[in-house]
Amino acid sequence: MQQTILAIESSCDETAVSILKCVKDTQGNINSITILAHEVESQIESHAPFGGVVPELAARDHLSKIYDITNSALIKAEISQKELTAVAVTMGPGLIGALMVGVLYARGLALSLNIPLISVNHVDAHLAPALLLNEFSPQHDLGVCKNVSQIQYPALALTVSGGHCHLSILSSATSKSLLGKSLDDACGEAFDKVAKLLGLGYPGGPLIENLAKSAEEFGNTEEFKFPSKPANRENKYHFTYSGLKTAVMECIRKATGIKKGKITGKDLPKEKKQSIAYAFQQAALMQLHDRVHNAIIDYPDIKTILVAGGVAQNKKFRELFSSFDKKIIFAPPALCSDNATMIALQAVLSENSKGFTDHPFAKYN
Repeated sequence: MQQTILAIESSCDETAVSILKCVKDTQGNINSITILAHEVESQIESHAPFGGVVPELAARDHLSKIYDITNSALIKAEISQKELTAVAVTMGPGLIGALMVGVLYARGLALSLNIPLISVNHVDAHLAPALLLNEFSPQHDLGVCKNVSQIQYPALALTVSGGHCHLSILSSATSKSLLGKSLDDACGEAFDKVAKLLGLGYPGGPLIENLAKSAEEFGNTEEFKFPSKPANRENKYHFTYSGLKTAVMECIRKATGIKKGKITGKDLPKEKKQSIAYAFQQAALMQLHDRVHNAIIDYPDIKTILVAGGVAQNKKFRELFSSFDKKIIFAPPALCSDNATMIALQAVLSENSKGFTDHPFAKYN
């Protein structure tokens, strides 16, 4: 049995469309997955002057791009709309205006072709590449299927992105129990906000990472320290970054001598910026490490750790997590940030566990 799924992602500041072909045996087991098209249009240049995503601009940008990027994906995949067997779309969570663009376009496409519409949870979808793909090359648009049974369960899954931090226990590829989540700012959001405070630009993740790396190279790692573990130890699986963000803000305020009003570290000496970036990154990543460590102690039968989300591209993060005496599987770097291939892959998993929606008005799962 062969399925050809077109997926749409528009939850934040990337307009993305992916098309994959999935071949299954008569029992429904996945034999192969091939990514036929992987298209992503970023809005970074539009939002960079504001130091973060402006929801209204994001929605308008999606609206102007979604038709062309869908056609581009179909051309690259060398298929027609009539060959599609389903449409998948991010139903949430995300920016409501941005989501509406993708959802309404996907519904219209599914209705016009009279094929199923599969609603996908954006946070769940981040894990799908780690579960299903062992290779991905955006240059060649090829994803090679991993045998899902190779992942040993129970598994601990950590999703860390700009909008969410989720820690879950997986008993199978389609059965998940949430342990902890973001209580305020997510980790990726904190990176963006600290980068803005330091006058670095947007997106903040790579900029903070590069500054922190420079701090290590030049020995500027000891001047500042920030708390990595929140004071409330009862929430040992949950994530909170508002306190860390405030600590960095006060540090910059003190270093610049700005006592009131808006603060910016733009004019701070390079060495101080490096040291602040290093201390922040260390504290932010150690909180993630601490939460996973707590789960491993409380659930000693965990065999695999799965890691996904935009923050999972951070090299220091990957290095830090290699210390765990467990098998660690990271989502391919090209599929860590928002994209539609992860939406298509999650649709494959959803179809396996729940069956396709029989009407093109799918509910958000």
